[in-house]
Amino acid sequence: MTLQEKLMKTSNENLAQRRTSWTFMRALLWKNWLIKKRQPVATLCEILVPTFFILLLGVLKLLTETVEVPSGWSDDADNTAGTRYNLFQPTGQSIEWVDTDLPKFALHESTMTGLMLKLGRQSIDDGLRLEDLSASDLAACRTGVLAGGLVDTNTSSPFSVPTECAGKVVPYKIGVAPDNAFTRSYFAEAMDMWYPRLDLINSTTETLTIPSFKESIQFFDTNDALTDYVKSDNYGDNLDNPKIYAAIVFDSAPSGDDIGSFGS
Repeated sequence: MTLQEKLMKTSNENLAQRRTSWTFMRALLWKNWLIKKRQPVATLCEILVPTFFILLLGVLKLLTETVEVPSGWSDDADNTAGTRYNLFQPTGQSIEWVDTDLPKFALHESTMTGLMLKLGRQSIDDGLRLEDLSASDLAACRTGVLAGGLVDTNTSSPFSVPTECAGKVVPYKIGVAPDNAFTRSYFAEAMDMWYPRLDLINSTTETLTIPSFKESIQFFDTNDALTDYVKSDNYGDNLDNPKIYAAIVFDSAPSGDDIGSFGS
């Protein structure tokens, strides 16, 4: 080993021994002390300015009256302090792209009826090359799906997707798995009693029909079958392969006499 190598080795070893966490912290603290000592005005501002604002916020808090909102619901329009507020009372809050006042304490959830209407609207919005249809066919297709509730994928059903859509509109469905006696004979039938096909407008010139729950669902043998279908190449291609908006999957279900029977 040369003399130069010996000197370098000794120097590196000594440096490693001296470079400890304490020496590093001590050097930083000494540097900070010198900076603060040379700039006493800046140091004083760093201490006094945050202290001032903390005290100011405390004083403002003491000057602000506490508004207590009692628990419960209210259907009146009295929004003065101390009354029971209606949780859905709009207060003028707004979002740029939402053309309505928003409630102060809660937001509305979509109902099942609203969801089934949305499925038809979503099907039209996602239609492929609708511009290829003639004006009359496009109008019949849109009116049938949006207002007539014609979303059934069974072509023999009187409520199937209009032929004027020419396969360019593929309806969205709610997936249900597994396909067994409970989901078909109990769950689906019971839900169909709650959400039957319903006309909302009693008019001879205008219609707005909600499709039934059974017209809005698609059964799958298992959860894995549902997953494989969504991943398949022919997913959403035609009426035989509708799109899935959401799914209801039962991990377990009764069987046989344990199922019982539904009733209105």
